[in-house]
Amino acid sequence: MRTPLALSLLLSVPLWAEEPSIEVNPNRPTFATPAATTQSGVAELEWGLQRSTLRDDGTTFGTPTLLKFGLIKDLELRLSTPGFLRLAPVGDPTASGLGDLSLGAQWCYLHDGLFGMDQAVQLAHTFPTAPSSQGLGNGAPIDTLTLIFSRDAGPYHVDVNLLESWIGLAPDAGGGRATQTAGTVSITRNLNDQWSITGELYALQATPLNAQITSNLWAVAYKASKRLVLDAGVDVGLSHGAPRYTVFTGLTVGLGRFRKP
Repeated sequence: MRTPLALSLLLSVPLWAEEPSIEVNPNRPTFATPAATTQSGVAELEWGLQRSTLRDDGTTFGTPTLLKFGLIKDLELRLSTPGFLRLAPVGDPTASGLGDLSLGAQWCYLHDGLFGMDQAVQLAHTFPTAPSSQGLGNGAPIDTLTLIFSRDAGPYHVDVNLLESWIGLAPDAGGGRATQTAGTVSITRNLNDQWSITGELYALQATPLNAQITSNLWAVAYKASKRLVLDAGVDVGLSHGAPRYTVFTGLTVGLGRFRKP
């Protein structure tokens, strides 16, 4: 009777003991977003520090933060903010405070589609929660639609994003809404199981609020574990509307499960 008893004990082990481990899906540190979403039932945090030097030698500092929840397979909820901001323009008083809050969702609706690409769509709404009079927020809502295309090719990973934003203009900026088209191409090269390097080119159309922005970004990432990825790099502006350069560092960490898979 020993064998049936042992077998019955093994079969009585709770199913949660076989849960897969948490493996993060970093969106940091690039402007682009991958088509893949956070694991179902997992909460994932991305947080960083970044400091920009502007063309007129003014500076900005921020703590970009993104919290992602894998609602179901291929669908995630996204809460993001520039975090704590400190703006130090030349000739004007320094301002500091929290930036606007954004709420969004991303759905990866197709795997291995045309040219082997995963495809996703993302919708986001930015709430004007920060004081625009100090330059910390937009002062009006922003809605953004993003089409995302991603593909793995050996040690390389490619992300292409196409964005269209409808930017609310505050009354002192004339009111109404302005549209902004943007695009980005990001290529990541995995050097080994832990290290990778990323290069990215992105551009944003000019609006009544900003000049055209064209910039390129270079970053290195270290995968400390499946649950934690660290990154650092530099973003060098190519157009007059972009900051002269930005240095940044940050992390992506799996906070835990809020629902069993």
